[in-house]
Amino acid sequence: MVMLSLSVNCSEDNGQGEGINITGTWGIIDLTYVTPDGTQKVMEAEIKNGSAVSDYYFMNDSKFKQTSNMSGSGILETYEGTWKITGKKLIITLLYNGQNVDVDYTVELKDEKLILTRTSPDGKMSIVNTFKKK
Repeated sequence: MVMLSLSVNCSEDNGQGEGINITGTWGIIDLTYVTPDGTQKVMEAEIKNGSAVSDYYFMNDSKFKQTSNMSGSGILETYEGTWKITGKKLIITLLYNGQNVDVDYTVELKDEKLILTRTSPDGKMSIVNTFKKK
């Protein structure tokens, strides 16, 4: 599934690029697909009742960890890597199947929520992950 897309390299700014500080633990509260046909919330009931979990850990030393059971396997999986913010771009670098994988997001803090948006290369679809600090 798309949840894996949160890998980034950390920079020396400790996550405070452009005044954005995302250090800490964040739990998913909303997952939305945006396409030309409209907007669709995904796994809404599962997220609300706690059976779908995705937590992101942004550490001060630019390390990153993700625990999630939202990949489709139903198993709680853990991924680790690094993260950094450059401007309004969050880049997470994860080790996946022996390879470093960079995942870019547009990052925004709004109303105490972390909003991470990833857009397809053709620009026709976006996935918006919304998190709340734990």
